[in-house]
Amino acid sequence: MLDFAAKTDVGHRAGENEDSIGWDVEKKIWLVADGMGGHAAGSTASTVARRSLLAADPSKTTATQLVEAHEAIVAAAAENSERAGMGSTVVVARVAGSTAEISWVGDSRAYLWRGGELRQLTRDHSFIEVLRAQGILTEEQLRADPRSNLVTQTLGLGDPQPSVISESLRFGDWILLCSDGLNDEVEDAQIAAILAGSSDVASAVDELVRVALNNGGRDNTSVIIVEFKGRRGLGFLWRLLDSRWLPLIIGAILAVIFALVLWVSH
Repeated sequence: MLDFAAKTDVGHRAGENEDSIGWDVEKKIWLVADGMGGHAAGSTASTVARRSLLAADPSKTTATQLVEAHEAIVAAAAENSERAGMGSTVVVARVAGSTAEISWVGDSRAYLWRGGELRQLTRDHSFIEVLRAQGILTEEQLRADPRSNLVTQTLGLGDPQPSVISESLRFGDWILLCSDGLNDEVEDAQIAAILAGSSDVASAVDELVRVALNNGGRDNTSVIIVEFKGRRGLGFLWRLLDSRWLPLIIGAILAVIFALVLWVSH
């Protein structure tokens, strides 16, 4: 069973929103796309990506679906010279059973919120990430670097190679998808604090977007949070399996069994 909330905001920049968000509850797929290439072209690119992904054959992997979205953007750009050079970053999550498949191209991100801890699942396809891997600059220097928004892969341009990971889900996990309008304005520690103080995914999404706008809102900001509640009717079992009391419960059961064995043997 899944619950989710989603929101996108143009921010304090001029022009239309170049981000697109989408989902298909039946296919259990959610996505955030961040377009580029001028306001009109960027919006078109992210919209084409969204439509392509939501219409994709669910039997295909999300990586294959992203390649098809790339081809759709290339085709749309060829129809109009004003769209030349348009592209879009995308992050998509698809849930099957208790496993989330996360695929992405560019610097739109996915995070996992579990047990009060925030973990970034994706690794940006960006120039800054290359520098981070080299260990040349500190995190503070990386955040201030003017090249922070340069991506090394994008749908619609070149030959993008989607990255894919799978994450086993536990009861109560939150999957957070976002465009860089969130993480450029709100550091991970602040994101974690907001999630910790939120009673549900809807309030968390609203607060994340509000804080991103208050912190500057220099770009479009999009956020989706998907909450995994386990299979219907098995919520208690999921809570038990993830409970910190589980070792004590197992120990108590073993103690009872041991006592019964001793009693029978006498």
